[in-house]
Amino acid sequence: MKSIFLGTRLEALKEVSLKTKVIKVITTKKSFIDKYANKNKFNISYVDKKNKMNIFNFIKNTDAKLIFSSGFPYKIPKKFIDYKKILINSHPSLLPKYKGLTPVRDALKNNETEIGISVHYMTENLDEGKIIKQRKLIIKKEQSIDKIYKILFSIIEPQTIKSAINQIIKK
Repeated sequence: MKSIFLGTRLEALKEVSLKTKVIKVITTKKSFIDKYANKNKFNISYVDKKNKMNIFNFIKNTDAKLIFSSGFPYKIPKKFIDYKKILINSHPSLLPKYKGLTPVRDALKNNETEIGISVHYMTENLDEGKIIKQRKLIIKKEQSIDKIYKILFSIIEPQTIKSAINQIIKK
């Protein structure tokens, strides 16, 4: 299955590229995946405020069947969403809690005892699509914020993405 990867999270890109043929990586300059994508010869484009509308047009008109987002900094406007494609987002919270850009920080600020990853279908509403898979991480008091981020993005997110894509491919 051909896919487009949108975002900044390296482990997510690696997992998506194991399960699909990533024909384009769209990220921000100096992101976690910038050097990796170039080194591994991915077709890469950069998104910013000036060119995001061109990127949205590309996403809508691509022949890729799967659009996968993980750490993409922009909401795709409704007019650019083609529901004939499979549009998926990996979000670092146990949705419906903590939508938006700072879910981990918000959860920790509110003394949550668990956080996690939700892989869900994208809609025109931010972080509101049907959940495909979720995985939890129990927060231990002695864990540093760096350790929490490392476990969440290096272990929990790739496992959740793998499970979600396997489920979608079986359909």
